[in-house]
Amino acid sequence: MIRRVARLPEWVPNELKRTIVALSDKWYQLSRGTQCVYAIVGLNAVVFGMWQVPRLLPFMIRRFLHDPRSGLSYTMLTSTFSHREIWHFMFNSIALVSFGSSVADVMSAEHFTAFYLSAGVWSSLASHLLAPLRPALILPSLGASGAVYGVVGATMMMFPRAQIALIFLPFIPMTISQAFPALLAYDFVGAVLGWKTFNHIAHLGGGLYGIAYTEWGIEYWNKLVREIRRRRQEKS
Repeated sequence: MIRRVARLPEWVPNELKRTIVALSDKWYQLSRGTQCVYAIVGLNAVVFGMWQVPRLLPFMIRRFLHDPRSGLSYTMLTSTFSHREIWHFMFNSIALVSFGSSVADVMSAEHFTAFYLSAGVWSSLASHLLAPLRPALILPSLGASGAVYGVVGATMMMFPRAQIALIFLPFIPMTISQAFPALLAYDFVGAVLGWKTFNHIAHLGGGLYGIAYTEWGIEYWNKLVREIRRRRQEKS
């Protein structure tokens, strides 16, 4: 990186060059799992920025907002990177960094990427399939909340005694094994009663997927990796 910075034009301020070097040093000091998490946050930031461009709104509504009535299936994935409001983006980003780094370090960057994407799709699918039970709830949706719930569910399974503090109860420490089931219970009530504050069905789908995947899916992933390596060795 230092060599690349040294090749920058002379008109680039030295202060900027030193900042680039310092940031790159910090980046390479991060674990690969943490780098993966920050890369996802960066992608979310790019999509958030696209939402702020008025000329892109028709494209974003069509391609990055999942509407069960649209007939599009790929938006179940693209919508998980999509945030229109800054508070939504910041909350999900903070939660993802807080919980995702530890999970990604345990899984590996590649494994975590696959898990995160599948959690996002599964949460969107749960909302897509169950929302028609309440026609009034068939609304376009977006956001990484379902995928983040999956990450929090995995964190609970891997680190059940981890201490956390909820934003609305910051002075009451509790373990994640106490807090997350309570959060899922809140979303269950919201889904049953038809609350529109959040996409409660997507939250439940993502959270339960994270729990189930950690319990059973990791084993299948490891078997798949071993099988791929075995076949590559046989070919070589």
